[in-house]
Amino acid sequence: MRQYVRTFLTEVNRNIRFLFRYTSFWLLYFLLCRAVFVLYHIQQSSELPFTTVAGIFFKGLRIDLSTAGYLGVIPFLLWFIHSLFPVKFTDKLITIYTVFMLMLVALITTSDLQIYKMWGSKLNAQALVYLRYPKEAMASMSSSPVFLLVVICAGIFLAGYYLYSAIFKRRLSFDAPPRSLVTVASRIFLFVFFCGVLLLAIRGGTGLAPMNPGFAYFSNHQFANHAALNASWNLMYDLKHYFRHKNNQFVYMSDVEMHERVDRLMAARLPNDTEHVLTVSRPNIVVIILESWTADVIASLGAEKGIAPCFDELAAKGILFTDFYANGYRTAFGIPAVLSGFPSTPEGSIIKRPSKMERLPTLAGTLKANGYATSFYYGGDTHFDDMNAFFVHSKFDTVTNKSSFESKDMNSKWGVHDHVLFDRVLSELSRQPEPFFSAMLTISSHEPFEVPMKTVFNGNDPPALFKNAIHYTDKSLKTFIEKSQTQPWFKNTLFVLVADHGSALPLNRPNAFMPERYRIPLLLYGEVIKKTYQGTRRPITGSQSDIAATILAQLQIKYEDFSWSNNLFNSNRTNFAFYNFAGGFALRTPKHTAIYDMVSNKAIPNIKEQQSLEETAEVLKDGQAYIQNLYQKYSGY
Repeated sequence: MRQYVRTFLTEVNRNIRFLFRYTSFWLLYFLLCRAVFVLYHIQQSSELPFTTVAGIFFKGLRIDLSTAGYLGVIPFLLWFIHSLFPVKFTDKLITIYTVFMLMLVALITTSDLQIYKMWGSKLNAQALVYLRYPKEAMASMSSSPVFLLVVICAGIFLAGYYLYSAIFKRRLSFDAPPRSLVTVASRIFLFVFFCGVLLLAIRGGTGLAPMNPGFAYFSNHQFANHAALNASWNLMYDLKHYFRHKNNQFVYMSDVEMHERVDRLMAARLPNDTEHVLTVSRPNIVVIILESWTADVIASLGAEKGIAPCFDELAAKGILFTDFYANGYRTAFGIPAVLSGFPSTPEGSIIKRPSKMERLPTLAGTLKANGYATSFYYGGDTHFDDMNAFFVHSKFDTVTNKSSFESKDMNSKWGVHDHVLFDRVLSELSRQPEPFFSAMLTISSHEPFEVPMKTVFNGNDPPALFKNAIHYTDKSLKTFIEKSQTQPWFKNTLFVLVADHGSALPLNRPNAFMPERYRIPLLLYGEVIKKTYQGTRRPITGSQSDIAATILAQLQIKYEDFSWSNNLFNSNRTNFAFYNFAGGFALRTPKHTAIYDMVSNKAIPNIKEQQSLEETAEVLKDGQAYIQNLYQKYSGY
């Protein structure tokens, strides 16, 4: 009996040594990766208290252990098989597998560094979707420090291989085949037992809730929570949920309370008392969607002077909305919000789901049914982000994209520069029958910010490049407006200038959930605006999805189908703006901003505006009602 016990304990020790060393190597590797993330984002991490920085590493350990558990399954299986049926190359197979995983984790970690810097979110499924467009993806990344990222990636991998060799590979030994039934039985029993241990590590313990990103959330500083997340584990988690069809997961209250709150927000039970600001009922309408034009580049909205001087000149003669917000953080979110009055959803842009997108009303389709000629202009590829399907559904008479331009005009990594686009729009509008509705999307202020203009803002850093790109588009806009003023259709045209989304640049705003990242300009300009309204500023709070109802109300066209659009000139409207960020949503009112993280299912304090969770509790409930109803309808499309 003593011999049997000794044999069993030897096998226990053998299994523990294997799993301990292999797991320890991965845990140290993930510790290194997290340290690189903290250092790469030193501006944000340096603002954290020491205890919070320490918490990043401590709280991340649990998810690191789960990730190590996943990665340890195949080596442990190979090792077990070898213990019963020896194969000479088992050690090489484990090494090959581990080296491949080291390379993959290094690549994910490095990609996560820059994605977080650009988007303010961890590397997720939404980012991988853009790999469908390799040319555009490369264009976006071309403004990134590619050489530095390659060096970091190589360094992380080499450090990981050194850890593997020092902690595991050199100590890896394979016992002789079992010579007794007791040894075989012990190994089988212990394999099953330690598989259970691996499962517990993967699952995160024996609690009811399995491992999820909320396990890493511990701080009011959202950056600290994101830093604690293991990038590789988080990507796999996000991919799983991205491709899984789910019912409405955003249920916060009864349907009765939800409808009461949404009806109040949308002023559904109040008369539509529209303030009419136009001199004509059927003006031409030109919507100019400006790539990444955050409010932080508009002097008339409080930004540095001189970045977009033409816009400021136009604002002095038009109607400028000063508390206006994008519904999301990508162009694919902005397009349906502006042109269909449909806000962005937690699942991403609705134009990614054609079966749902085709249920939306569209501004172009509605105006076409009311006698308007319609057209859309874009200097890039309209197949990017599935925009083309939306434009087809919108019933635009003509859609002009980069394939419509000559090869000599392809002077941008995304397509044609904005001055070329504006020239094309100008020449074609002269041939359009009136009234016409024309929308365009600029491109030159997208990364990599390379523009055909003499440098105005010195520097090669992203903020300087971004400001130069905005200045170039603004200059192109000025030329377009000046030439338009010589056209016979100008006096009967309303220009609507709005951004597709905001930007962290040029101020390097770190928090992707704060309203400053979503604040954008909305300007109505043109001689069709009544003199008493020209040069006015409207401080009411609104968002992109409100544009459709606002335009149609001025034309006295019914807009009941645009159920998510809230007429900005309705004196009975409730002033609010709703926006989605990666992993959450926010509802902003003139006095409060309620921010909610859907990963941890917790409200985020609005520290900058010094608003407590108690102060924003009711606004948060309104936001939860809004998204519950939004997703309920979205799921039903």
